[in-house]
Amino acid sequence: MVTISNLISALIIVESSGNDMAIGDNGKAIGPLQIHKAVVLDVNRITGSHYRHQDMTNRVAARAVCEAYLKHYGKGATTEQLARRWNGGPKGDTKSATEAYWAKVKKHLK
Repeated sequence: MVTISNLISALIIVESSGNDMAIGDNGKAIGPLQIHKAVVLDVNRITGSHYRHQDMTNRVAARAVCEAYLKHYGKGATTEQLARRWNGGPKGDTKSATEAYWAKVKKHLK
């Protein structure tokens, strides 16, 4: 069984090759997990936290946001569903566009 921590570690490799300062998606996605502002706002709404988008270059904060997001949108989900939801949003596991992403993540799972 893959833990959420192991999954997040694999997501970091796929998203940024482990670069905490990575910037992608024309500057909209930042940090090791390539987090968008909307995800931060969503996690703040869900958990009552006060993360800022610019905090997502901090690996500890980024992992916490990712974990909160996956736990909220992943109740009862498989590892594959979780990874695909991280990539494609709460219904990401239903989008064929996330299949290749899952193949990449799967290679890095321990």
